[in-house]
Amino acid sequence: MTNISISEIIIIISVYFSSTIPWALIIGKIRLKDDIRNYGDNNPGTVNVFRAGSILWGFISAFLEISKSAIPIIVAIQIFNISEITMLACVLTALLGHGYSPLLNFKGGKSLAVTAGSWLAITGGEAFYIIAPSLLIMKIIQKNDALTSTIGFASLFFYILIRNPTTFSTESLLIGILLNLIFIIFKHRNDYVLKINFRSFANNG
Repeated sequence: MTNISISEIIIIISVYFSSTIPWALIIGKIRLKDDIRNYGDNNPGTVNVFRAGSILWGFISAFLEISKSAIPIIVAIQIFNISEITMLACVLTALLGHGYSPLLNFKGGKSLAVTAGSWLAITGGEAFYIIAPSLLIMKIIQKNDALTSTIGFASLFFYILIRNPTTFSTESLLIGILLNLIFIIFKHRNDYVLKINFRSFANNG
């Protein structure tokens, strides 16, 4: 059984509390003078900053939301050389921190930004080159955001089967991706009832 050091416990706790900060909601209230939960899917996520009408603050929000899991995990990997168990714990605590933030009465977003931050940190940025094109392709051909998010992130699973850019075992990475994917599916569970709505050019093709 792998022992977790005190420093690793502190890292896990730090990832959790960093991930609880609702940067998108804060930006909405301070800079846009609006509650972004009044838009779109009513979640306190970055997409609703864009929907509230600000491209600039939407990108700033995205950067902060991704960074809140990415930065502490990068520090953990590069400086503290964390174990696989701690890596998995960081992934899960980031999801829980954002998805059920105590700062929002244990309500939160769908944890897509912290998912991106966690796996960008773990893969040294390589996840971007897999997830981003997959999301773009799904977004181009159909309109169901739940499917876009799920299939976009699931593409990382197949990439890791082929190439592991980390010092962690392939098995531990796949477990982490599967747990993360289950969380995403759970958070989008109400959206899967919507039909696949292909864009007009896809239907005509």
